[in-house]
Amino acid sequence: MPQLYLFGELIDIFERKQIAQGVYFSRITDRRFKANRISVMLITEFDGLSRADCALAAYALSECCEKYPDYSKLSAALLDMYDASVSTSTSSRWGKRCTEIVGRTLDDRYALDGEKLERELAQIICECLFRPKAKDGAFDEKVTEMMRAELIDSIDSVINDKSRFAAQNAAKIAFAGEPDELPPTGTHENAEKVTAKSAFAAYREILETARVEIFVSGCSDFSETEKIFAREFSAVNRRCTVNELVAKPSALKEKPVYAEDEFDMKQAILRIYFKAPDLDDYEAAFIFSRILGGMTTSRFFLNIREKESLCYYCSCYTDRAARSLTCYAGIEPKNRNRAEEAMLAELRDICENGVTEDELFRAKQELRDQLKAVYDSAAALAHWYSGRLPFEDFSTPEEYAKKLEAVTAERVKEAARKFTLDTVYTLSGKNSEE
Repeated sequence: MPQLYLFGELIDIFERKQIAQGVYFSRITDRRFKANRISVMLITEFDGLSRADCALAAYALSECCEKYPDYSKLSAALLDMYDASVSTSTSSRWGKRCTEIVGRTLDDRYALDGEKLERELAQIICECLFRPKAKDGAFDEKVTEMMRAELIDSIDSVINDKSRFAAQNAAKIAFAGEPDELPPTGTHENAEKVTAKSAFAAYREILETARVEIFVSGCSDFSETEKIFAREFSAVNRRCTVNELVAKPSALKEKPVYAEDEFDMKQAILRIYFKAPDLDDYEAAFIFSRILGGMTTSRFFLNIREKESLCYYCSCYTDRAARSLTCYAGIEPKNRNRAEEAMLAELRDICENGVTEDELFRAKQELRDQLKAVYDSAAALAHWYSGRLPFEDFSTPEEYAKKLEAVTAERVKEAARKFTLDTVYTLSGKNSEE
């Protein structure tokens, strides 16, 4: 049960326990906050269920329920709680589907008439999660129709964000045959096929088989919220099918794959993927990615963007679960080959010559500042601890900062050498030489 510190000052204790079959409750209390946040994550494998069915089911849960049969009534109930909120989403985390419902409200201390806001929020979330508006094994038809339209609009909207569009297309190649090959919401074609019955069947499957992770954070002790969720989940005939959250490393291709798509655009987007299936020094790899392209003093930024002017932006990030490194840049089509070679050259240089002590210091300093910011909000604290679930490492931000501080330049060099080129993808217009 780790203690929370604000870099030296004790804040509170992170507590985690199992409250029902496959249901875990994690509490973070900090009296500095004035609001409370409740997050219920239902984690399932991508196999077996339509992504679009599951995404629509998530949409429907925050639209209405039996007690609040339309959105206006649900919104009115939340507004009465000093503008509380409830939202749902579907995302991919650690190669698994995460269906999440999140609620926020002021703490009971600030209620003008002694209202029990935390309890009311927990109850509303349970009404949405356990008693959606449905009949005869199907969601309400009108709700389904509206949510299907919203889902299709959301899926189609990626075309308006060329960076997301490129990332989505590249993922089909870089992670082919793996959970991250497709977006968690599915495709337009799949969304058109969703029915009130198929979405409700997906909802029931998620509710009954998911690994459930509840994270509550804020200034309450959340004891009543714990009881409410323990009672509700214990009443469900559950058979949790997700025992571990550890994802398999993404498979490294036998040889790099090069792909390109043309689109009606003047600029181009380059995405390069590296994989390291046997990587085990995650802290060193994290710092390596920052030095390579993850900060404003990175090699990508200083050398490729500023000195060589080969891109509008250039960055990279690591995915610990997939053990991958993704580099991406916005470029002129005519600079595509030069930009690729420049990015590969920077990585090769680190592999061969390592990093400087100054680069190492600046990376650690920036990461220390970012880790301090985790304590700034209840949501950030919840995200921090939920993100550490698969690795069975609930280090506090301060404890993790110490792990990063211990990373040496030699460890960074060795971590860099683990990564092998896997996929190179370009999205651009006609390759004009303008």
